[in-house]
Parts: sequence; structure tokens; C-alpha cells
Amino acid sequence: MQHRRPGRPPLDPTDPSTKVCVTFPSKRYDALYRQAAGARVSVPELIRQTLSRPLRYPKSHEHEPDR
Repeated sequence: MQHRRPGRPPLDPTDPSTKVCVTFPSKRYDALYRQAAGARVSVPELIRQTLSRPLRYPKSHEHEPDR
């Protein structure tokens, strides 16, 4: 018998995941929770789906990520 690890399967078996902690004001979290519940996903899954889309930055260089 093969022992399975508990928990969700890897997001991408070819790329290890990095854990991230974010803090939201309670009203923002409540809005995320309602949106996630409406989509029948968890709040972390909603955040993953949202951040998996290409991010758009303003043309101003001060808001671009470090390279």
C-alpha cells in the first residue's frame, strides 16, 4: 500500500510552491470571502486565481517591480 501525503496536491508538480502570508483589513477579507463563496472556492484559491493572471503596471517606472 502506498502512503499518500495529507493535504492538497501540489499546485505544479514541476515547480515547488512558496508559502506567502498576506494581511487584509477585515472588511476587505469579508469581501474576498463573499466573492470566494459565490465562486465556490476558498479565499486562498481566489487569490491564486487572481494573481495567476498577468499583472498590469502603470507606465510610470516607480510602480514597476524590481528587476
